[in-house]
Amino acid sequence: MLNNTIQDILVRRARQKGYEALWLPGTDHAGIATQVRVEKDLKQTTGQSRHDLGREAFLEKVWEWKEKHGGIIINQLHKLGCSCDWDRERFTMDEEYTKAVGQVFIELFKEGLIYRGRRMVNWCPVSLTALSDEEVIMTEQKSKLYTVLYKLEDGSGALHVATTRPETIMADVAVAVNPKDPRYAHLIGKNVMRPLNPTPSLSSEMNM
Repeated sequence: MLNNTIQDILVRRARQKGYEALWLPGTDHAGIATQVRVEKDLKQTTGQSRHDLGREAFLEKVWEWKEKHGGIIINQLHKLGCSCDWDRERFTMDEEYTKAVGQVFIELFKEGLIYRGRRMVNWCPVSLTALSDEEVIMTEQKSKLYTVLYKLEDGSGALHVATTRPETIMADVAVAVNPKDPRYAHLIGKNVMRPLNPTPSLSSEMNM
């Protein structure tokens, strides 16, 4: 209520000062949050998952949920008396918006302003999707820091790696170093042995 009341005050004041001020009402699809909620409801009512339904059937369920609950915020804005241009209400999944977003991404890609690449992401093991930093709640916790020795395959030395998650070592497939750091320049292109390997003589082929 406070958020939208402040917006209403600002846009009304701008109009009183002679500006052409548009307050365009719209709702966001909140894709991941909606998906999680629909999946939870689906599990409770039918015992099925989105994988059981398939993509098209699950999308229908999501749209049903949106039609049922998506208008709540708009109704609240109406009750507050917000001075929006109600004839131009939009939803982020409207066909025109979807096409426009796709076109902008294509243009930005062609201009070299965005690109595909391998990056560290916040992965949700339940929804099986990446989450933005805004959707992740960071919590501090006490844990131990382990220093693990990754021996070079050629026997010329070893690399010390510190981690709080030693249980993930068995899934290691590579080790990365900063190529601009002179301390690790001699390791680039070499292989190391994965610690705790069931077959110690087997190289894990981790390219530096």
